[in-house]
Amino acid sequence: MNWLKHPLKSFTMWFTTRKFAKILEEETMDIFLETLLKVMSLYLILNKKYRRNIQNFNANYVFKSKDGIIAASALFSNSKMKVLHKAVENASVVVIFKDGAALRNFLFSESPDIIGAILDNEIQYTGNLNYLSKFAYMSKRLKLQLTGK
Repeated sequence: MNWLKHPLKSFTMWFTTRKFAKILEEETMDIFLETLLKVMSLYLILNKKYRRNIQNFNANYVFKSKDGIIAASALFSNSKMKVLHKAVENASVVVIFKDGAALRNFLFSESPDIIGAILDNEIQYTGNLNYLSKFAYMSKRLKLQLTGK
């Protein structure tokens, strides 16, 4: 896609990328999770190569904080992603994280260590472990593509 032909999309991605990079540095979990899911959803719309990650992929993710204050869902269906600010009932995988740093470290570490994060009680999950790995991969890929880091 030629970004010069689509200035609104270009500006939207620029603004979102800057906000995303700033959020990665902050400690506020609700803002981090909400921004991550929104940026991922937007990037799936705008980037055909990234969208290939969810072709023929149908799954429902639920993310919750250990204290139960934060809950969000990411629904993947028909090569699209929908974000809800609540937990859905029919989740393929439920991820419960100790705190914002634990989720951020898990998703954006150089090599996400699912087993290590589970053993260290940083995260807990129920459901399909492969889906958790896929989301960690997509998050890491998103960070690399948007920040160049």
